[in-house]
Amino acid sequence: MSDFQVILFVGKPPQHDAQAMMQDFGHENMLTLLQSDTLGEDGAAIQPLLETVMPDLICVFADELEAHGQPVLAFCAQLREQGLKYRPILVVQSEGDEQQRIQYLIQGADDIFGPHLSAEEFRIRLLVHLRRNLDFTANEISQLPGLQFTNKIVQRRLNQHKPVALLTIELDYFEVYSEVYGDLPARQVLKSVAAMLSRIVIMPDFISHSDENHFVIATHPDKADKIAALACRQFETVAPNFYSEKDRKQGYMVSVIADNISRRVPLLSLSIGIASTETQPFDSFMSLFNASQQMKTLARMRPGSGWQSDRLRLAGSQEAVSLSVKPGILVMETDAALAYLLKTTLEMEGYTVDLASNPEDARVRLSERPDHQGFRLVILDALVNEAETGLRLAEEIRQRYPAIIIICASSLHNRQRVLQAGVDLYLPRPFELSSLFSWIHRLLGEGGK
Repeated sequence: MSDFQVILFVGKPPQHDAQAMMQDFGHENMLTLLQSDTLGEDGAAIQPLLETVMPDLICVFADELEAHGQPVLAFCAQLREQGLKYRPILVVQSEGDEQQRIQYLIQGADDIFGPHLSAEEFRIRLLVHLRRNLDFTANEISQLPGLQFTNKIVQRRLNQHKPVALLTIELDYFEVYSEVYGDLPARQVLKSVAAMLSRIVIMPDFISHSDENHFVIATHPDKADKIAALACRQFETVAPNFYSEKDRKQGYMVSVIADNISRRVPLLSLSIGIASTETQPFDSFMSLFNASQQMKTLARMRPGSGWQSDRLRLAGSQEAVSLSVKPGILVMETDAALAYLLKTTLEMEGYTVDLASNPEDARVRLSERPDHQGFRLVILDALVNEAETGLRLAEEIRQRYPAIIIICASSLHNRQRVLQAGVDLYLPRPFELSSLFSWIHRLLGEGGK
């Protein structure tokens, strides 16, 4: 059965050619027709179909159902209470009873058809309602369907025990890009990314635009890794066109925040998380979606565009990272009182914190802990004893440990010089401790991206 769009017909068509009308739909791509001759009390006869198939459109032939004591009005009202889950509802009813038609509309029907439409008009009217329902959820910028549509199709596949893989895709640093370049270029980036991803996805796979900088692709587990790898390669090819020559050459953007706090932010990248029914059973869309989100969090911990699959993690991938263990932080601070305050406060938050009083001490502590088991963030001052030895340390860290996040809480008031050394965030002294801690949580929560 196709799960892209499903129409459920309830009741028997009032005339023979109506049956032929429904059969004509079988030629529509990715469209499935289901029929139930009876409605049952309060829709009980078709409730299993509603829960399993979750139809996109329900067409009710009212005359015969009402004649056999099956109240269509009550059924319409019942579905209306469930919002858009099973909408639209279309009723085919005798043209002579205007008041009855009005009651159907009041109770929850979305449209009323007369029984004497031609086969072609009947077919086109139903397709128009399907299109309108799809357009209703579409993203304004990309015109791709929204997450609600993805939810329904994936849930259908899960209900029918079909293999499903879900890719959640995030366009990293998009908020900063919008800040630096403005709304119009940002919208153009989204359109470009949506078009690029759409070219990769071929039915029965499908893509949706879940919110501003997030996309979702549903596919077969065997194809998921290939789609993710292709998406990353293609994005890295087209991404240089999004930036000014200056940003393209320096390899990062600069986000200027209040009080001259400046952040060095990498260029746009894609982070993709993959979860599938191949590695573990899922009974709901949300559980599969959340699992793919966890994989995406792991993907964001590496610089540049990349992807992470639950298949790799369960197979013992060396790149897998435990989400429950908070990362280590190295603080290089010559002021012993401030260093102690930073250490105790961060340890109360669950971080593992080491202190270094000078650049040499910091180099030793970095070398003692391998990169994959060591520090995720370093806090330092560019100046040590009025010399820029702290800044040289930042340059070394960026070269030797590119995945480490560097915060320069510095008395060197030269933002450009500090950021060019490879620092991720420049925080001029004096600064509020609350501001520093807020940025630590934010940067580590972003996985360094």
